[in-house]
Amino acid sequence: MTSPPALLGPGVQLRRTLFDVDAACARIAAESTYPDAAAFADEYVRSRHSDTDALTVFAPRDGR
Repeated sequence: MTSPPALLGPGVQLRRTLFDVDAACARIAAESTYPDAAAFADEYVRSRHSDTDALTVFAPRDGR
C-alpha cells in the first residue's frame, strides 16, 4: 500500500529523523509514573497501527 501524495508548497523539504524505539520504551518504563507505563510504551510507541486501524476506532465517532 502506498501513501497518497502530499500537498506541499514551494520550498518544503521532507526530512527523516532516526528514533531509537527501544531506548524510548525503556525510558518511558523507567521514568514514567503512568500506571503500567511499559505496556503503554509497547502499545503506543513500539507498535505501528495502520490507517485502517485508526478508521475502525475513530470513524464511528464522527458518523462514518
